[in-house]
Amino acid sequence: MLLPWSPPCKVLCRSCAVMGKLQSKLKHSTYKYSRPDGILEERIQTKACQEYSPAHVDTVSVVAALSSDLCVSGGKDKTAVAYDWKTGNVVRRFRGHEREITKIACVHRSSQFFSASRDRMVMMWDLHGPSQPRQQFSGHAMVVTGLAVSPDSSQLCTGSRDNTLLLWDVGTGQCAETASISRNLIMGQSGAAGSAYISHKAAYSDLLRGQ
Repeated sequence: MLLPWSPPCKVLCRSCAVMGKLQSKLKHSTYKYSRPDGILEERIQTKACQEYSPAHVDTVSVVAALSSDLCVSGGKDKTAVAYDWKTGNVVRRFRGHEREITKIACVHRSSQFFSASRDRMVMMWDLHGPSQPRQQFSGHAMVVTGLAVSPDSSQLCTGSRDNTLLLWDVGTGQCAETASISRNLIMGQSGAAGSAYISHKAAYSDLLRGQ
């Protein structure tokens, strides 16, 4: 007795790491089908896809989109890297922080971005500018854990584990306003810290609106 023939079933499994130490990208294709004699047969095809050049020499902490083609990453190697994710090439590296980069915030429709670090500093960079930061913002007593840029990019709001939010004038690099938070800022966390994240985002919005 012959069993009915079943069409091939294709399952895709991809494993990749674009930033950091692991650079290879593999594509696995698994085909399963029933033979006329009832035996289930499986075939696996593996082929290498594009291999990306290294962006960092240590763990990557954060990645943000600068444009449709470019992203900016920061990590434990204290470096911010502009990366073309389509070609797999490093466009430019930015060095200035003394400790791990914790946050990246990109300015909308611009070549500029901000980086925050465990060295308590925030720096402003320009992809097409000099190798030194365009502006530096120093005022937090502990690691900077949050960044938010106003829609017109004239103001920057930073949050830290020192329980403060600071509103900065981007043009002058001066702190214009300070707000205190009753608990440590842990930006981007879920679960138990979810309610704290929402309240902190609201505080960011209030500062940026001048309320």
